[in-house]
Amino acid sequence: MKKYTLLLFIAFVFLISCVEQVELPYRNEEPKLVVDGEITNEAPPYSLRLSYSGKFVSGSIITSNLAVNGARVILTDDKGTSVRFRQNIFEPALYQTDINYKCEIGRSYSLRIELPDGKVYITKPQLMKGIAPISSISADKNKYFIRFYVDTKDPENSADFYRWKSYSISLKTTGGSASGGNGTCNFSCWTYNREDAANIYSDKYINGKEIKKRLVQYSPIDAAAPLSLHYVEVKQMSISQEAYLFWQQYEEQKTRTGSIFDPLPSTIIGNVVNETNDKDFALGFFGVSGVSTKRLKVDPASLPFSEEVSIDLRPPAVITTKPNTNCQTTYPSFGCTPPIDWK
Repeated sequence: MKKYTLLLFIAFVFLISCVEQVELPYRNEEPKLVVDGEITNEAPPYSLRLSYSGKFVSGSIITSNLAVNGARVILTDDKGTSVRFRQNIFEPALYQTDINYKCEIGRSYSLRIELPDGKVYITKPQLMKGIAPISSISADKNKYFIRFYVDTKDPENSADFYRWKSYSISLKTTGGSASGGNGTCNFSCWTYNREDAANIYSDKYINGKEIKKRLVQYSPIDAAAPLSLHYVEVKQMSISQEAYLFWQQYEEQKTRTGSIFDPLPSTIIGNVVNETNDKDFALGFFGVSGVSTKRLKVDPASLPFSEEVSIDLRPPAVITTKPNTNCQTTYPSFGCTPPIDWK
């Protein structure tokens, strides 16, 4: 028996010695320019974020080593008038115009980005198209969320592409923190809830008709404050067909299940391209949009309860545990008190 045990041990050691360590190659692409921003017919300043692709710390935080420093960024309209985006000294990735240059519906705009290394990226002129106004905002509720919807009338005899951006302000509560400060904001605060999905729509099949009950925002109900007010702001935006296709691909890649039957993810081509090399695209998209904005304040006690399932947006994760931290430092905080003038 001891003889067989010894033979097995020798064979095991031999097999281990025959295993060769293999170092698998990994993808390590050269950093690329990332462009994130848009201009609208709203009041200036207009903002643009420039960074290089790389590892982010958390969420969408752009660290100083990824920020593009010293770029010269110029926006020009079809009249030849231009304005410069200047770098923010406190947030290096952020570039902003001054408050004297206002973009207008009916004008076309192009962007030029001159990087410190001499590369120049440009966009083709994009028309700022008008947008139908939001007719109304409505709301219902389920166990976890207030859900906000918009109605609008699509213009006739034109191809229109929509995007909705929104946020709500609601009351959240926490267990507070002994070292987190005093007052209401330690245990409860009014916080921002932003919708991050690219909520887009084409009027291909409903041209000239009404768009009814388009879901635009989930506003979470705090179990400790189920009857507190909710405030929402919705922006209805006109986007180009090119922007529509970009954000459509973005959402498709983001929502894939990751099964073996899914196509491999690929770089989504935006509209910012190297001036001398049309194969060199920046990541991201620079948008030009007309905007219609509307606000609503609702009392949950007055809203109908509905378990209707909507396919327009996915609901965010439901948070059932209450953190034992300071409220204002835990959540993106609006403040200790709710909005006063919400029109």
